[in-house]
Amino acid sequence: MLNKRIKSVDIFRGLGMVYIMVGHMIDWWSHPVDDWLFYVYVSLFSALGAAGFVFISGVSTMISYRKRMGRAKNHKEHSSETVKKEYLIRGLLIMGLALVYNCIVAIEFFDPLNIWKWFIILTVAMCLIFAWPFLRTSKLVRIVSGCLIWIVNLIILAILRPYEGKTNIPGIIFYFFYNSLDQNPILSFFTFFLIGTVIGDILYDFSLIENKIERKIAFRKKIFIPLLSGGVILITLGISFLFPDLFSEKILTIKTNIWWLIYSLGLDLIILLIFLIFEEFEIIGAKKSYKFLFYFSYYSLTLFLLQNINFFPFYGLLTRYNIWIFIIATVILYGILLRLIYDKLERKFSLKVQVGLLAVKFARKEKKDFIKILKKDD
Repeated sequence: MLNKRIKSVDIFRGLGMVYIMVGHMIDWWSHPVDDWLFYVYVSLFSALGAAGFVFISGVSTMISYRKRMGRAKNHKEHSSETVKKEYLIRGLLIMGLALVYNCIVAIEFFDPLNIWKWFIILTVAMCLIFAWPFLRTSKLVRIVSGCLIWIVNLIILAILRPYEGKTNIPGIIFYFFYNSLDQNPILSFFTFFLIGTVIGDILYDFSLIENKIERKIAFRKKIFIPLLSGGVILITLGISFLFPDLFSEKILTIKTNIWWLIYSLGLDLIILLIFLIFEEFEIIGAKKSYKFLFYFSYYSLTLFLLQNINFFPFYGLLTRYNIWIFIIATVILYGILLRLIYDKLERKFSLKVQVGLLAVKFARKEKKDFIKILKKDD
């Protein structure tokens, strides 16, 4: 069971990538009089975007970490220390890629402040780096830490927000943690990653169970009940205070709002639970959805960079009526192209896989046999 991919993780990440692509196309392509389309879209589906992407990154990171630590024990030449080096180098490589991307954006818009801006790649990279000390802690410690980080985030933001745009020390600290509020500030999103590692722990332990009867019992007790109850409570609590900001321009700067964070985490738990139910009980139709979304997941890092070319074809030209035709056609076209690329190049076109292999090369001197094993995780 350990070498088998958890399809729900791929489906969730693939769907999150599709959400990001579609959101960008609505934002870029819609005529200014139809800006409300983007507000509605974000209000309805934002939990699948950056929040969901960071959350599922935490899930997959913990599953991969547990697998690699287990395999390292069976290889005398490799220790937990080398896995740690590999993990941190991977985070630093993604951070470097994020800063290169930010520099390109800064040049494109003639704004040097964009060099340090919390686009999703930078957020994921910093989550990876900051999460290392937590990976060996208990699930309870990670849950409590995530809650405390959200509370600290509220306090720090309240103190620093008056200094936004200032060149003094508080202004610089604000710039580091919150540039910009319409993106994905680390103190708002790190909790999603930590909770994701908790779910990843649970899914890894569940994957070890082979007996069907034991799996059903474990699924109900360890997955269904916790995710359903936790998700419903968080959604109910968050949505109760969130309504005034939905379907308006305020939704674009809501990513530091504690009620949106709570609501989004709850929705992420429920969405993942639905996918897990479909996978575990082999519900009809899941396989077809998996095949399509798998490519968006496998090439997620590559695709995030590549989809920026969508900015140019129809910028500000499409109406609320015809935009959907072009968006659907574009998503289908990407799916077809990714399928063809996967058949021809597979991991060679995946930045995510290449970054992982590069991290292994930097972290290990004697690496050839171990790389072959690690490829099974990607």
